[in-house]
Amino acid sequence: MRVPARPATKDSFTVQLLGLQQQLFYYALQLTADRDDALDLVQETSYKALKNRKNLQSTGHLRAWLYTILRNTYINYLRSGYHRQMSRDPDETGPLADQFPDDRYRSPDEILMDKELHHIITMLPGVYGRPIDMFLTGYSYSEIADEMKIPIGTVKSRIHLGKRKIREVYEA
Repeated sequence: MRVPARPATKDSFTVQLLGLQQQLFYYALQLTADRDDALDLVQETSYKALKNRKNLQSTGHLRAWLYTILRNTYINYLRSGYHRQMSRDPDETGPLADQFPDDRYRSPDEILMDKELHHIITMLPGVYGRPIDMFLTGYSYSEIADEMKIPIGTVKSRIHLGKRKIREVYEA
């Protein structure tokens, strides 16, 4: 006796992958600080996940697996030395655009908030400011711990407390 075929539906893996796209984008945006690079990174991550889905033991670990793929893809991107080459029309951008290429695509409010944040970080005591600054520049917790020669739990605690102090300054 034959079992009737089920109607074609999306499998669980694809549904979960699509559901995590926004979270992956936000993580990629934290790493790259550039919207287009973050979108490229998420697309590459999704491609690698679909290509290697047979290597995933359980879809219960899909989120962690995707984050690992994304992080490793980003690290490979940095190691390759690839930098986005953008074509610029000097008549359109003006003579000062080359001095501040990243700021051309950001709003004045974003630039000001970034400057304020870095100013606040420099005002924090070194035990909080240095780990946060390293974290924002792309160091992992373990890399910060190795560099500062302190336990990883201390790094996490200092970053957490430093963020709290920054929030207090913003709220004041």
